[in-house]
Amino acid sequence: MRGLLRLCAAAGVLACALPAHAAPQEIYPLSKVQRGQTGYGLTTFSGSKPERFTFEVVSVVHNFLPKMDIILVKSDDPKLAVSGFWQGMSGSPLYIDDKLVCAFSYGFRFNKVALGGCTPLEYMKKEGDTYRRRGTIASTGNGPKTIAPTVSGTTMAEWRKLAPNGDVSATVYAHGPASQNWLLSLPLPPPVAKPAPVDNQTLTASIPLSVSGFSAPAFNTLSQLLGDSNLVPMRAGGSSAGKVENGPTRFVMGGSMAVELIRGDMSAAGICTVSLIEADKVLACGHPIFSSGEFYAPVSTVNVHTVIPSAMSAFVMGSPIHEIGSLVQDRQSTIMADTGLRTPTIPIDISISIGSGKQQRKGTFHAEVLDNKFLTAAVTGAAVMNAINHYLPDRDHVTARVDSTVRIKGAEPITFVDYMYANDGAASVMGSVRGLRVLVPLLMNPFSPVTVERVDVKIDLQFETNYGELKEIRVPTADLIPGQRNMVEVRMTTYDGRDIFERVPVDVPKSLAGGIVQLEVTSGDSAKLDAAPPVDLPTLIAAFRKLLPGNVWAVTLYSADEGVSLDGKLVRDLPASALDKLHPQTHTQRAAVYKPIARTIAPTTRVIEGSSTMLVRVRAR
Repeated sequence: MRGLLRLCAAAGVLACALPAHAAPQEIYPLSKVQRGQTGYGLTTFSGSKPERFTFEVVSVVHNFLPKMDIILVKSDDPKLAVSGFWQGMSGSPLYIDDKLVCAFSYGFRFNKVALGGCTPLEYMKKEGDTYRRRGTIASTGNGPKTIAPTVSGTTMAEWRKLAPNGDVSATVYAHGPASQNWLLSLPLPPPVAKPAPVDNQTLTASIPLSVSGFSAPAFNTLSQLLGDSNLVPMRAGGSSAGKVENGPTRFVMGGSMAVELIRGDMSAAGICTVSLIEADKVLACGHPIFSSGEFYAPVSTVNVHTVIPSAMSAFVMGSPIHEIGSLVQDRQSTIMADTGLRTPTIPIDISISIGSGKQQRKGTFHAEVLDNKFLTAAVTGAAVMNAINHYLPDRDHVTARVDSTVRIKGAEPITFVDYMYANDGAASVMGSVRGLRVLVPLLMNPFSPVTVERVDVKIDLQFETNYGELKEIRVPTADLIPGQRNMVEVRMTTYDGRDIFERVPVDVPKSLAGGIVQLEVTSGDSAKLDAAPPVDLPTLIAAFRKLLPGNVWAVTLYSADEGVSLDGKLVRDLPASALDKLHPQTHTQRAAVYKPIARTIAPTTRVIEGSSTMLVRVRAR
C-alpha cells in the first residue's frame, strides 16, 4: 500500500484513486501528530480526477466537539493560493508518511491564508461502524440491495404536537395557516452542534448544496429551510439528467460525492469529498450534514465543473452523475455511504394548465425526492412552488384548482381537491395543497411505517377573481323543517367589496325535530372532520379520505346530543346511562365525548373563504 501511494504521489495523480476493494488503508495515529509535520492531501479541483496538494500541521485542538479533537492545518500550495480551502472540499483525505491521518472538514470565512480543521480518521472509522437499525432486502438478481422498512420513529408525544385534541384534520394545518409559507415551520432534523470559537473566529463546516432548475423564490425557500444545517444552497450545478459521457461510475479517495435530496427536472445535491473506502463502505465529509444519525438518501458520483473563488468562502460547482449507493449514517465526525445499497425515492409529477381555450398553456415537471419523514414534505413543497413560479410568475389575481394524489403502498390512493384564490400570484396558493400537507402526518405517524410510492399534483390556474368571503347566513323561515331539504341564504363579499347572495341546501334529519341546533356554513376544505381520533394506520388513512374537497359547500348541523368516540369508531346518540358507564372513575376511560353532526354537501361555483354560524330551531313534527 505504502509503495503504491508513493508511486502515485511521484506521478502527481490518482494517489487516491484506489479501487474499492484495495488492501486496508494504514491510519496515522492522532497521538503522533505534532506541529510542523508536513504531508499531502487529495481532492478534486475539476472533472473527476483527484489531485495532490501539500499541507502543514499547525496544532491539535482538543475537545473541539464533544469527545472529538481536530487537527489544524495550513497550506501554501500554489493550487490553493487563490481559493484557499473551499466548501465541498470537506472529506479530502490528508496523509502523513503516506498514512491516512485525517479528513479536511472545517474552515474559516474571510480567511487570508488556507487554514482549517481536519477530522482524525480514528473518529470517522468508529462512527462509520455504528450499528444500523434498518435491515436490507436482497435484490432478485446480482444488483445492489435495497433498504427494508423500519419501525416508526415518531412517539405519541410527538404525534400530539400535530393533533393535540386527536383531530386528524388539524394535523394538516399543524405547521401554520395556508396563507403563510408553512414549509418554513415544518419539523426538521435538529440543528447541528456548532463548535466553540478558535482564535476569535469560528471554524465552520459547510457542504455546498448544488441547486439547479429552481426559481428564485423556491431557491430562497430552500435556503431558509436548511439554514440550521451544514448544507448551503448554491446555484452551482446541473441536473443529473444531463449525464457526462464516460463519467465516473465508482467512488475514489479524494473524489467528490453527491447526496441527492431531489433530482430530475430540478436538482439539489450536497457535495463533499470521499475520505476512505473499505469494500462497500465509504466515509466522507469529516463532519455531519444534519447530525441525524441513521439517514438514507441516494449518493452519486460528481462531475466537478470548477472551484469558485470567493473572499467570503470559496465553493465547488458540480453536478451529480451516477447513483452508486445510499447514505446510511450522518454522524458528528462523518457521513457513511454503502455502495451495496439503494435507497428508494418518491416520484413527484406536477402538471400545470393556465387559462382555457386557444390561450391555454400547459407544462409538466417530473422529479424524485428522498424518502425521509423530516425532509420529504419540505422538498416536495419547494418543487411544487418552483413549478408554479416557472409557468406563472405573474403577481396577479388568480383562482386555482389543485387535484393532488398521494399513493401509499398497500392502500388505495388518497385524493384531495383544493380550490383557492390569491391576489398576489399562484405561488401563494401552494401552502393550501393538502396532498403536500398530509405528507407530514403520514410520515410522522406513531402507528406504523408508511411507504409513499408517488405524489401527483395537477394544477389548473385561471386569471380571475372568482372569490367570495362568507359574511352572513339567513334562514328564510322561522325554523328548519325536519325530514326534508331546506334552503338557506348566504351573503358573501367579493374582492372589490360587492355583496353577492347564494342559496345553499341543508338536509335536516327527522331526529332533530323540536330541538335547537347550531347551523354552520363553510367551504368543504374548512369543515371539521367527521371522524374519530385514529388508533392505527388504517383509521388514520380512513380519516384523511373523509376530508372534503374545497369546491363544495359544507353545511353542518350540530345537535345537543352526545355520542362517543371509542377505539377509532364513532357511536352516536347514546342514552345518558350508557354515557355514564363509559366514563369510569376507577380506570382510564376508553371513550371520548363526541358531538354527532348532520352534514350536507353541495357544489359551489366560486372559492369560498371564511365560515358563519347561527342557532336555529327545528320545527316539531
